[in-house]
Amino acid sequence: MSDSSSWSLQLGRWFRVHVRMHALFVVVAVFALFLSTSHRDDAIAYGFLSAAILFLSVLAHELGHCAAALRVAGSAESITIGPLGGLGYPEVPRESQPELITALAGPLMNLGILLLTLPVLAATDISVSTLLNPIVPGALIDGPWWEVGLKLTFWINWLLLTVNLLPAIPFDGARMLRTLLWPALDYRTAGLVAVRISKLTALGMCLLAWVVRDWQSADALSAWVPLVLLATLVYFSAQQEGARLDATEWDEELFSYDFSQGYTSLERGSEPARRAGSSLRRWLENRRELRRRRRQWQEQEEERQVDGILIRLHETGMDSLSAKERALLDRVSARYRNRQRS
Repeated sequence: MSDSSSWSLQLGRWFRVHVRMHALFVVVAVFALFLSTSHRDDAIAYGFLSAAILFLSVLAHELGHCAAALRVAGSAESITIGPLGGLGYPEVPRESQPELITALAGPLMNLGILLLTLPVLAATDISVSTLLNPIVPGALIDGPWWEVGLKLTFWINWLLLTVNLLPAIPFDGARMLRTLLWPALDYRTAGLVAVRISKLTALGMCLLAWVVRDWQSADALSAWVPLVLLATLVYFSAQQEGARLDATEWDEELFSYDFSQGYTSLERGSEPARRAGSSLRRWLENRRELRRRRRQWQEQEEERQVDGILIRLHETGMDSLSAKERALLDRVSARYRNRQRS
């Protein structure tokens, strides 16, 4: 599915990001507007207000990810706005701490918005307890427009916070779970645990949808259908992630096993590999060498760019650097530190 629109967002002199609105966001917004027209004549205006608040809340969520990624020497050049978060993720170093910080930053942005709106709701005697249901909130569009806007802001950010903290792929909770398991397990095993927990979460949401359907009347369609749709998204996202991890394992095994003894050497991973002159072995070694040279060339090119950045930094100061240049400095600095430790 292609993006429906895109533009660039400049925040200060150092943070520039390309924002895209995914067509899925537009589909969900149009569907919500259609449902709103069946309840009240003036509900369509609140439907547009809801779509605007949802867009801004998801944007704040993704900007939190981007800012955290830049702080941990990652890169964030684009944001794709989806209905429950960004469809995409910033590039960060493949380490547990940077990934945990980046994953946690998005929900923290929604939590911050909640904490800002909560005192205003309390000061205006608006009941918050009815807004804590992430599926069917009570009295959401009752009252003047400013009150409805406050309640929508609170409920939408509460919904984004709740959903993204689920230990389910593709949400931030699954990334946090994987990074917390990473020190005790390897990257792939932690990912597979997150995949299994995601599938169990999808099953739990289906069971909850069944219970909600039995408890409520048939006209409460919106109470259980979102749960089923969310469970479907989680299950297939987990399937896709599992396939990606399997493909990564096969690629790593392909470079580690000795094919000179035939494919049966895949079953003898503990045996030491012996050099051979087979065509496949030579092709694998050439491919690995090509990757090593490409990575070495890229590091040399980045270090060459850093020399010019340091000169400009000395002349004009840190404010003159872009986010990409700052990330480059952090990345090269981390590389130097790793070399010194080794």
